[in-house]
Amino acid sequence: MRLFPLLAALLLGASALAACTNERVVASEPTPAYTRSEVAYAANDRDLRVVLHGNPFGLPPDRFAEKVLPLMQNRVLGVKTTLTTTPNDTARRDYKVVLAFNVAENMLNSALCTDGPIPTSPPSGPIVVQGAFCRSGGALTSATGWLDRPQGPDDPDFRSLISDMTFSLFPSQRSELFCNQPDC
Repeated sequence: MRLFPLLAALLLGASALAACTNERVVASEPTPAYTRSEVAYAANDRDLRVVLHGNPFGLPPDRFAEKVLPLMQNRVLGVKTTLTTTPNDTARRDYKVVLAFNVAENMLNSALCTDGPIPTSPPSGPIVVQGAFCRSGGALTSATGWLDRPQGPDDPDFRSLISDMTFSLFPSQRSELFCNQPDC
């Protein structure tokens, strides 16, 4: 019986901590073609192209990229890469990471990998960011993130959103590899 008050206090504390964050990210299951060895092939010791669509803060595009790109670095576990909007000749042309902020129309994350413009909404209110790690026009991985109360590009919650999105786009394991149950 003494365990019940302790357990209740722990649950209350965990709930309070969860309420402190203003951002969340949900990753889709990677495609069967996604492998860590392909991530290494695409990005290790080379540049990896990043395409940014939209701008939730109304900054000039190059200034927005200067705020976003540092938050993406060192989030691809086991791979030394430079995520950049201006890749050098080391980048493999078939691979890119796309982040689209406040897409104006409903769009599947897999559609982010196609070439061409993606209509986005003007800056205001909450941020919804859709992302994909792409190969040759198709998504290998994707994720969607939300930030309810953005305070600007230097907001710790925005910084966490971009960092978590990048981490989610490069999972270290496929979940079904650890599933021994029928409905995993």
